[in-house]
Amino acid sequence: MSEKLIIPYGIARVSDANLSRVSKIEIDTAKSPPLRLGDGPYRRGIIDEEANDPPGDAEIGVGAARLDLLRRLHLRNCDVFDKYLRRWIDLYFAFVERQTEEFRDELVALARTPEAMFDPLLWGMAALRPLPRAHIPLNESEFVAVDVALWDGNQVIAVVFAGGEKDRRAQELGGWVRLISAEPPGDAAGPDVIEAQLGEFLSHFWRGLAVPPDPFGPAPFRLGAATAPSF
Repeated sequence: MSEKLIIPYGIARVSDANLSRVSKIEIDTAKSPPLRLGDGPYRRGIIDEEANDPPGDAEIGVGAARLDLLRRLHLRNCDVFDKYLRRWIDLYFAFVERQTEEFRDELVALARTPEAMFDPLLWGMAALRPLPRAHIPLNESEFVAVDVALWDGNQVIAVVFAGGEKDRRAQELGGWVRLISAEPPGDAAGPDVIEAQLGEFLSHFWRGLAVPPDPFGPAPFRLGAATAPSF
């Protein structure tokens, strides 16, 4: 595995002609920490578009509202007709929200002072960031398409839905990629399917962090001016 890893995402195909224009994440495999939802980068214009179309529930809290905004941003990177990928993204965010609710007491206790206390759902920003329609480099000139890619700080995790062309091609990826061939999520699937596929390491994603990463600029949990927005 090269020390510099480039993962394009949110697009059906990658070629030399479009590689410079597509969304992509660059990872230093020797020292990059896990890529989290709050790390970005996200395009400011798209954030603003989604923020101007808030959820219909006027009573929704700040944490739930921001997780919902991020969910909608990730759905933008899915093909509108790919119901399985869109369902997987919905389930992923449902899992993240459920984790913060299940361990609410632990998250509240992380506040350094009463003044620093904030909505525990904001800790959802610490969850790993899924990259829909990602492309993993096979060599210097070829990429392999997967349904979702994540970077856990040590290796790429690639999720492909079983039985499709992506599943067959992804078998060519080397052992440095943790490949998960998963059944496409049906309408009856719940958030449990995410942990079943990705493993228990996905739980308690906030541990080891002082505050959740912040992709939105000034926020209730911004504790220092050194924390820069991820745009």
